[in-house]
Amino acid sequence: MANVANKGTFATYSGANLNEIFYEPVFRSDDIMRNYRVIPNVKHKMNVFTSAALTKIVQKYTACSATSGSTQFNIDEKTITAGRMRVALEQCTDEFFGTYIEEMYRNGVDVMNLEGTQLADAIVNRAVKGIAQDVVRLAWGGDSATANYDQMSGWMKLMGDNATVLAARTEISAVAPTAPTAAEALSLLRTMYDSAPAALQQVPAADKKIYVSPKTYNSYLQNLEGTSADLAITNQQDGVLVVKFRGVELVPMYEWDTILADTDPAMFLRGGVNGTEGACYCAVENLIIGSDVTDPEGSFKVFYDDLEEKMFFRGYFKLGVQFLYPSLVQWGIFY
Repeated sequence: MANVANKGTFATYSGANLNEIFYEPVFRSDDIMRNYRVIPNVKHKMNVFTSAALTKIVQKYTACSATSGSTQFNIDEKTITAGRMRVALEQCTDEFFGTYIEEMYRNGVDVMNLEGTQLADAIVNRAVKGIAQDVVRLAWGGDSATANYDQMSGWMKLMGDNATVLAARTEISAVAPTAPTAAEALSLLRTMYDSAPAALQQVPAADKKIYVSPKTYNSYLQNLEGTSADLAITNQQDGVLVVKFRGVELVPMYEWDTILADTDPAMFLRGGVNGTEGACYCAVENLIIGSDVTDPEGSFKVFYDDLEEKMFFRGYFKLGVQFLYPSLVQWGIFY
């Protein structure tokens, strides 16, 4: 297996060296503990039971009767299948022999042991950030037919295979579907909101999210800039800009750009053309993440092997997703 950290571009000038490694920022779109329902202790499969609504059971009294009403409701079963996830990385010290980074290595018999060095800290930092991104990427884009996504079936795949969700999808014509304008972004959100199922509309705004592709999100922001609506719709929450539409928070999904570049989910397919921009209006409790741990990005260990003279990074966890009700989700795309 190859080293996870490779020697990139190094300057030949032998001047002073700053004893610090700067990290390229790595961002994930959202917090899985805040934006989804997380079910722990899922070893491989867990059956989830859903109960449909029971309505129109109040009838007019006419006379004493032993007859009961005929209205019924269904209890359905859905399965969360948690795929077995593995993160396997390794690093040998010789990759950076002859560079300033070698000066950071340990001494004597421990020279090959990178634990406690800045290089080891860099590997752990990159790995933790990478796991966090991959969890969101797989949760939405997992698809058994695509390499690097075949660990599990994600929400785009599961909802795209659901005839009810797919048939209810909002479709907005755009001049350039891959770059919607401010007016088109606003039209998409309005149409999705107005045509959403009654059950979803009744969910309190604080318990719903609108997950939006990045360009659509940025286009929507243009509608708020320089208007009095800005303060009413956006605010600062723990130093982070929170954008809302009719009280529902918008979550920009930057991982969707990667997913849609790598895969062709049915949810974005229209007339044989795969779109790249859209949104998902959904109740938070409708999106389930099942895992055997509560924090996948923290489920790893780092150790050094004297025999192989390498440092190893190993992570293992289970991960699967499911959605509960078609009546609590509304998709929208541009074409």
